[in-house]
Amino acid sequence: MKLKRLLTGGVLGILLLMLLIGICSAEDIGDNAIEGESGPYYTPYLIYQSGKTTMPSDDEMKNEFFSELRTIVHSADESFMYMYYYPEGPILGLGYNYLGDIVVLVEENTSISYEMIFEIESNIRTISKNHGLNDISIVFMSDIIPILDKSRTDSWRPVIGGIMIATSSGQSTLGYAARDRSGNLGYVTAAHNVGSVGSSVYQPGSPSQAGTVTLVGGLHSDSAFVQYPSVQASIFESEAIQRDIKNVIDPGLVTCTMSGITSGAVSGPVIGYTSIYNPYLGRTLQDQIYIDYPTDAGDSGAPVYYFNSGNCILGGLHWGHARYSIASPISQVWNDLGVVALTR
Repeated sequence: MKLKRLLTGGVLGILLLMLLIGICSAEDIGDNAIEGESGPYYTPYLIYQSGKTTMPSDDEMKNEFFSELRTIVHSADESFMYMYYYPEGPILGLGYNYLGDIVVLVEENTSISYEMIFEIESNIRTISKNHGLNDISIVFMSDIIPILDKSRTDSWRPVIGGIMIATSSGQSTLGYAARDRSGNLGYVTAAHNVGSVGSSVYQPGSPSQAGTVTLVGGLHSDSAFVQYPSVQASIFESEAIQRDIKNVIDPGLVTCTMSGITSGAVSGPVIGYTSIYNPYLGRTLQDQIYIDYPTDAGDSGAPVYYFNSGNCILGGLHWGHARYSIASPISQVWNDLGVVALTR
């Protein structure tokens, strides 16, 4: 009876082990994955890992080892990896890291089959053995399509909020991507930036036209809509950060950020809502946002946004300052133009 129980337990244990080995996901970490408690840099993005690298301790031998990894990567690029590269395939890149791993970068929103993983792994291992490395660690991890570190004054297509636009009267800031009642795409900026219906707008400047003004506000907001098909619901915050707009809601008494071509991305608290005179429109606008952030000439038309649970929420359109900065809330822009801000 005791022997029977031991045999039964052993079979169950082997079956459980086989099941665990057969499952691979972004949480699997493989032979070389954990270093201490936190694991290597790729642990949160890991798809698959196999093999184990033994790093030489001698500095000269270590440099030779990394040189061999570089050669393996180049050989793989030249011989077969081109078949899997994005956008035709799911692979963004192939390289090596300081841990001695060969690293395959998989586009995060593209699925990759186990068959393809094993194909790539097998080919890399064949090349590595030809270079005298019989066992290396191969890591498949997800990554994003690189975001270009462009400035506000560069040419952007599609255009996004927070970048430079220009008219015959000067330079200013693009607000946000939107769609009008007829379904036409375009973007919103301050009315005093772009003038009357029919005016041409350029990005970043003439002669690179980026639309024509088709709607102008003035009753509830300092706003205008520029019809232009190549737009994206993002905001330029810095050369390395462009925020995707996730929702559109007037801000409460929260901290907001304005992203303009002169002041950059600056933040401050909403002091309150007020009616205030707009000298360009020659009238008093109701329910405008009073915000405590610094601004300067050229920032007009910039998007005003805030964060909720890590999400970027579009809240308003900056147009000027008195003692404090002033923005038209999104609801008032909608009341004037009837355009819907895009989200992403």
